[in-house]
Amino acid sequence: MCLQSRKTNTPLSQIRAYPQRTLTCRNPMSIKIEGSENISNVFSIFHDGDIVNGHQKNSSLLIEVEIQYLAERINPPFRKFMLRLDNVRNLHFSTWPSDWKSEPKVLRDAKTIFKSELGILEGNYEEDQIKVACDQHLPEFDYCGGELHFSATSVEVTDEAGKGYSIEELGALCKDYWDEWANNKS
Repeated sequence: MCLQSRKTNTPLSQIRAYPQRTLTCRNPMSIKIEGSENISNVFSIFHDGDIVNGHQKNSSLLIEVEIQYLAERINPPFRKFMLRLDNVRNLHFSTWPSDWKSEPKVLRDAKTIFKSELGILEGNYEEDQIKVACDQHLPEFDYCGGELHFSATSVEVTDEAGKGYSIEELGALCKDYWDEWANNKS
């Protein structure tokens, strides 16, 4: 997967977790990405993206990731992807305190975890546990980032038009971006 930089079967279009936009689905068959390694790789592919919205509904976690540099490669006006994680368990966020003298906190409520925009640094996994390292820059929170922890059986990734993507398609999208970036830097 692309790690070059360090900086129910219900389609997302039918889930009302994102009330500001009604999604349409061109691809009626969702593409499930399964396994902890693949799920953690999705988050690494979305490196430098921001989790701008998160909502837990039953055992699903719905996440909106703004990542313009990848989304606009699909369609220039696009800015984000939607992720639906299924069978989510043990969701929590371990903070990195802004004040190094403070103790880390563990946030367990999805509303509290996703109240701040979380910048995605990278995804990792150990056994069934997925860990997403995140930064956070808003001064009203007493932490500068942390690790998002959870277990899930699968993730579905869709663009703003509702088209689903496989792990291979996301990996190619990411690789093409970074290859182009490296060639333009030279």
